[in-house]
Amino acid sequence: MKKFLLGSTALLGAALFVGEAKAAEAVAPAMSTPKLTISGQSTFNAWWFTNKQQKFRNDGDIGNGSALADVVNGVVPGTTPLTGDDSRGYGRGYLFTMDDSRLKFDVSGKTDPGMDYGFAVLVNTSTEQTSYDKTIKESYIWAGGSWGRLTFGNTDGVEDIMAFGGFDPLGGTGGFDGNFDRVVNFVTGTVTSIDLVGDTGKSTKVMYQTPRYYGFQGGISFTPQTGHQGEAKINSSRDYGKKGELNAFDRRSIAGGLNFLNKWNNGFELGLSGTAIFAKTQPEFTGANWAILDNTNTVIPGASGSANRKNTASFALGTMMRYAGFEFGFEYGNNGKSQQVKNFQSATGVKTNQGWFIDTGLAYNWGPTKFSVGYMYTKRKNAKLNANQTGFLSAKNRTNIISASIDHKLAPGAGVYFEYAHYDMKNEGFNVDAMLHNSLQTDGNFNLATGGSLTGPVGPKQKSDAFVLGTKVKF
Repeated sequence: MKKFLLGSTALLGAALFVGEAKAAEAVAPAMSTPKLTISGQSTFNAWWFTNKQQKFRNDGDIGNGSALADVVNGVVPGTTPLTGDDSRGYGRGYLFTMDDSRLKFDVSGKTDPGMDYGFAVLVNTSTEQTSYDKTIKESYIWAGGSWGRLTFGNTDGVEDIMAFGGFDPLGGTGGFDGNFDRVVNFVTGTVTSIDLVGDTGKSTKVMYQTPRYYGFQGGISFTPQTGHQGEAKINSSRDYGKKGELNAFDRRSIAGGLNFLNKWNNGFELGLSGTAIFAKTQPEFTGANWAILDNTNTVIPGASGSANRKNTASFALGTMMRYAGFEFGFEYGNNGKSQQVKNFQSATGVKTNQGWFIDTGLAYNWGPTKFSVGYMYTKRKNAKLNANQTGFLSAKNRTNIISASIDHKLAPGAGVYFEYAHYDMKNEGFNVDAMLHNSLQTDGNFNLATGGSLTGPVGPKQKSDAFVLGTKVKF
């Protein structure tokens, strides 16, 4: 990859040099002076919410670091869950939040042959002191022209920026792609995100997008390590653990995208997209292991092993339409068996996967007002313990999300909105998913690894309702 980049840079430089030399014969170069553009937004949200089931932050029955270590040493540990307010997450109540607050500084210029170039920094102005990305959200340089666009740095890959779907028409905070994770207790192990497994997020990458030709555009991005950002030191044997827990991560991630976008003379606009991610998946750290315990905190025979993973291979197909004030979007995504523990299925005898989802949205605009509704359905195959907790059975795992919102523009760049969302989640194997995650946070002796974070289970069922009244300023 290094030789490829150096070669590409040399060719690009040579092409620009020849172009500029020819231009100089006719007229002196007149390159534009780089200009700084500042944009940004901020949102204030007032939430009212209810969760039928609260979240246990720590429960000895699902196995914590010391309990697993005792099991390995032949000791049956006691269960000492936390009690009272310390043991549970939010049930019902209200909350004020400042969401999606950021400033973007974009420096752009132009060479005489017509190549645009620039450098952009997106500053996240979140005041949450525990937020690992509260300062810099994106940082990248770019160059573009009639030959397409190259982007280098920390920004979203083609799997995000080239996709169409049900999220496009939605107003408010974004419905199933919005900020409801602030107040909803998600059932452990359910699929609740439109991001494909292996999504590279803001990881450091190189991306190329072709020019649009007859409505079609292609793109590809390469990410050496999905956990890496900015100046971080290279670490190919361990996840960076930036969000308080260790996760499987990808190396040599390649994301591809192809979309079509066109607007006809009658005002009808159509977008179609296909995106996919392929990568070599690594465990949380070299030497990580997994184990599932029964109700006596004893490892179930055969239910343990190495944390080696299946490689990432996920894809999504989407569409978006606009006409006469109406907007419609739809997407189908399939995660296949991306990042699954390799021997989990053979050890449990249950066929499992990482799930699939559909999301759809519909909106109507009249004047300064917009009304939108959204729906998302997800399904995943996983495992649950049998009645005697001596083996495993297939488990049902599904999620339904319904949302509706009304947006009203008060002035250019300012508006208010009201949004509602209902979450209905079910996972019969939530405790197995929790134990699998927790054991993968531990070292070779099943002691909690540095940077590891345990999860408390929510399940097997959850119904949540949330309302939000918000105001946004954008410039």
